[in-house]
Amino acid sequence: MKYPYQQIGTETTRIFRNLVNKIFGDIEDDMKYVTKSIDDTNKRISNLILSSSDFPEIVDARQDAEGVVSVSLKERLDKEYNKLLSKIKRTVYVTDFGAVGDGITDDTEAFRKAMGTGKVRVVVPAGVYVVRGLKIPSWVELVGDGMGLTIIILHEDTPATEWVITNQDYINGNRNISIKGMTLDWNKSRQGGVSATGGQHSSCLSLAKVKFAWIKEVEGINPGLHSFDITAPTYDHLPDTDYTKDGCRFVWIDNCVGSGYGDDGITTHYSEYIWISNNHLSDPDGDAHEDGVSNSNGIEIDDGSKHVWVINNYTTGNIRGVEVKAHTEWSAAQDVHIIGHTSYQDVRAYDFRHIGHHTVEDPDSTTAYDVVMTNCTAIEPVFNDLYAGLTPRALTISAYVNVNISGFTAIGDPTYNYDDNPVIAVQYKSRNIGLHNINIRGFKKASTDIRLIGGDQKTDNINISNVQIYKSAKEGIGIGSDIYHVNLTNITMIGENGQVGLSSVNSQDSIVGVHAEGYTLAASIAGNDYVDFVPNNVKGGTRIASTSGYAKTETSTIISSTSDSKATGDKTAVIASSNSEAAGEGSVVIASSGGSRTEGGRDAIIGSNNSKTTGSTENGKVILASNGVVNDNNYSVRGGYGDSENPSIGNTKWELDSISGTGKFTGAVTGASSFSDYAEYFESLDGEKIKSGFIVTLENGKIRKANKNEIPLGVISETAGNILGQATYHWQNRFLTNEFGGLILEEKTVGIQDDETGEYKEEKHMLPVENPEFDINEQYVSREERDEWNIVGLLGQVRIRIDETVQENGFISPNDGIGTSSDNGWKVMKITTPYDESKGYGVALCFVHPM
Repeated sequence: MKYPYQQIGTETTRIFRNLVNKIFGDIEDDMKYVTKSIDDTNKRISNLILSSSDFPEIVDARQDAEGVVSVSLKERLDKEYNKLLSKIKRTVYVTDFGAVGDGITDDTEAFRKAMGTGKVRVVVPAGVYVVRGLKIPSWVELVGDGMGLTIIILHEDTPATEWVITNQDYINGNRNISIKGMTLDWNKSRQGGVSATGGQHSSCLSLAKVKFAWIKEVEGINPGLHSFDITAPTYDHLPDTDYTKDGCRFVWIDNCVGSGYGDDGITTHYSEYIWISNNHLSDPDGDAHEDGVSNSNGIEIDDGSKHVWVINNYTTGNIRGVEVKAHTEWSAAQDVHIIGHTSYQDVRAYDFRHIGHHTVEDPDSTTAYDVVMTNCTAIEPVFNDLYAGLTPRALTISAYVNVNISGFTAIGDPTYNYDDNPVIAVQYKSRNIGLHNINIRGFKKASTDIRLIGGDQKTDNINISNVQIYKSAKEGIGIGSDIYHVNLTNITMIGENGQVGLSSVNSQDSIVGVHAEGYTLAASIAGNDYVDFVPNNVKGGTRIASTSGYAKTETSTIISSTSDSKATGDKTAVIASSNSEAAGEGSVVIASSGGSRTEGGRDAIIGSNNSKTTGSTENGKVILASNGVVNDNNYSVRGGYGDSENPSIGNTKWELDSISGTGKFTGAVTGASSFSDYAEYFESLDGEKIKSGFIVTLENGKIRKANKNEIPLGVISETAGNILGQATYHWQNRFLTNEFGGLILEEKTVGIQDDETGEYKEEKHMLPVENPEFDINEQYVSREERDEWNIVGLLGQVRIRIDETVQENGFISPNDGIGTSSDNGWKVMKITTPYDESKGYGVALCFVHPM
């Protein structure tokens, strides 16, 4: 009879099997010596298993710091194993005690006599042995001729509570039991059909409170409950107890096969240091459950299990290939290592969960920790009527904290209808999850390849790196709401008519080196769509291209800076600077040095040395191109130069004040253009535009063309270098003034909105009092754009329309707005355009001044 279980000959498996064989070997009659051997090596075993990547170095040889090779553990174990072999003195055949093995005769008593009180190897030749359940004492090795050759089957009258094989003493426990080379048939068709009775009964092979056991090349078929159960006498140990004290310890299940089980193929409860390797678990019938809700799994690491290694196994046709879990009131399995597993057409290939600790109303699990899965594969998960409606997935993680997945491959059937469900789902209050070196392809009819589920019972603190997705789900990676700590690194997603590569409800994810193509959108992040690329997003106090520096907060950064620059406030940056600090919230220091420091919010120092903005509660202060300048004035820009050893306000040379709209300069204000006069805006008397070059005078506060013997005000100018009265931005009477025209100020509280929280922070400033007649909603047109307002040059060199009487170096006075020769008036400097009778004027450059 040939069985389809795997024989995966990896180096890790070879070393692992060598190691455990040498430690646990065959049963000896010298109990004290065996105990001492195992205790001496126990700590080293744990280290080997926990550090599987170190197997070759640790097992074959060790080197000290100087490279000297010490005696290897393997050599020591070989020596100890040879000593153990020499202790075996008695081997018996069950047939010598009356067993027939004809499939009819009850051989139970023959087995009991052969095993006696233990310290014996019992050989079971090929045949079919009918028993009413075997109870194995300590120090017994039960050896058959092989699966399908040696068959032990339950008698027709055996109660449903019985096992094919279990250990003898559930109260005091047993130790050193080995079972090899046989098929165990629970015979659920007996008595017209029996099923599991509950608890830890009704399995093919169950060990409870056993220390040191080896189950190798054993087949468990058609059990009411489990093919293999490594457990405690009862399933009811609470988390606040020493819940593994009555369980099994140091048990190895290797090269075994299970099928037709009513619940699970291999399961563990309240036990620790369990190794499950090279087994094949397939095709449960789910009879232990109600129809349509059969949670029948290939390998289930269940309530209270600790320190379990699941290595190079194969599952198919199960509801869950490998499940690591617990029920609501019991402790979750901890420190579980799954290595080299293959799941084929299980509904959920791998599922880690703590039932009753998933929703926002549930308490957080206090025991669901530490699952590591390495180099595992999920192939074509499918729906299964045993559990109707349970959606197929390659991997699901719920409630667990500290889960590390590395080297995981998920292969889907592109034609199979996954009913728009995710391939990998991380959900239900799981935390600290790592997904690394992941390959996914072929899930064309799934919704998302990797889905992080948010909301009230969100997952969070997720690291995803080195992922390859190829022609798979509509969405590559989807991140739900309220998830704020996700790191995505080195990910390539190649879709085929996909919808979006990376989708995230918010923009809090750290994204570096993520590429997506073959999707309608490469990314959709916080409602912003990216068609051709996935943006990089680096968060969390980042220092880039800098030799030193301190980025203190999640939203601070140091870029291209030296000399221990600091960004210590929220939303701060120091860029291309040295020995500088951005301390105020939302402030920046750029291209500065010498101890430059921003203290207030939204402050900036640019291109300066040892300059500072002061006042931690003040805002909007800027220093440009300065040395030793201090700015303490809200919403202003300052510049200057002075003693850099003693920065001060006194080093200021100019200031632009945004609140008052004024500019202050200690030096000259010059212009490089040819503009040559000083002007103001005046309104025309008739409301019409007056053409350039006409001389105007005032009448009732408005202007018109000046006539003979009238005192001229100025000239309509196009060459004014300084123009007053434009009222560019709003109505000139928007703010109230005093009797001398000065603005009336009062202290006002202004709300500044925080961009992230939406909350308003109050600031107090002296601001102009607004005219109650001013309507901010009324559209305002600047005087520059209105015909009735004209620029009148009042002082300086202005071009003026002249008649034929005017001569250079003479004087002019007005005549119907045109300059005519006069004994006094404005000096004619130069005639720039001679008088043209057809136009009716010439143009002269004159020096205009008050008359």
